[in-house]
Amino acid sequence: MIFQTTCNASSDGNGTNCINRIDINSVYDRYMSAFNSSSKYTRLFMYILGYPGNILAVMVWIRKPMLQSSGVYLATLAMSNILFLLLDLPFSLQVEWSMHVLNVPIICEGFAILYLAAQYMSPLLTLAFTTERFIAIKFPLRRPLYCTVHRAVCTSFCIVLTSMGLCGIQGYLWSYDSNIGECILKQNDLWEKWSWGTEMFMFLCVPLLVLLLNILVILEIKKSSKVAFTLNKSVNKTTATTVLLLAVSFYLILTTLPASIVFLLQKYFPPGNLTHLTAIETDNNWQVYFQYCRARKVIEIIGRTHFVMNVYIYILAGDRFRKEVLNVLQCKSSR
Repeated sequence: MIFQTTCNASSDGNGTNCINRIDINSVYDRYMSAFNSSSKYTRLFMYILGYPGNILAVMVWIRKPMLQSSGVYLATLAMSNILFLLLDLPFSLQVEWSMHVLNVPIICEGFAILYLAAQYMSPLLTLAFTTERFIAIKFPLRRPLYCTVHRAVCTSFCIVLTSMGLCGIQGYLWSYDSNIGECILKQNDLWEKWSWGTEMFMFLCVPLLVLLLNILVILEIKKSSKVAFTLNKSVNKTTATTVLLLAVSFYLILTTLPASIVFLLQKYFPPGNLTHLTAIETDNNWQVYFQYCRARKVIEIIGRTHFVMNVYIYILAGDRFRKEVLNVLQCKSSR
């Protein structure tokens, strides 16, 4: 979502998005210097925390005692986060630092597919393990059938393929224009309808569905608290895992939904006239646009943290995860 919305903001309205990227960046640097710089440098902080954190998460979740069905989803989620962070660096260099590392044939088209696919995987994987947790709590007798490692691996693989398939059209919408040496977007009806449809489904409908399932899970946990004392040990173990998964999914919701709302509102706050930049200070359209951009920058910075913070949520909410982290750091085998 970040890739599309950022480039939309730099459109000059004539169907050749991103051609005026350098001009709009200079405008941001002059009139929104603090907010523009905050996006650049918080990304560096995000990489410092995100790369080692997600790598550690993968190493822990694939260890034998942790490799249950939920562990498969969380390991895949960490790998998709790593992919996003790897791709976000050249995106930042291209859009925020004007280094034009993506203005290369094939890379231009392929990057758009992978970058968006990495973002789509996150809500879909969260939906998958939230659905599994609901089944495990609501229908415990069906848990051995539906909540298996094999099924989780197959589901994760299907999510990866689905994400890539949905983003495949980006290879057509984005193309390298050799005449101007730019990676440009074909802004047409297909782009507008497809982008709005997929963005709203992935970043609005899916998080709302996850929220609904979380509420149902919480209600079922309250019911399970009335189970006989002889089952307390089993219930507590299940609840501990559920609390960790709820924390991850709620964090995704809190960081994704505001960004989706901002995306919905962007067409109501277009930039002013790019051909008369000298009149920006007196142009009311530009001033309203800057106010929107300031709010959007803050929301997007917060929104990107869900690609980084999961491992720290695991450490805070998961006792077993903390123990396995120590085993990994001390190069000890799991018991």
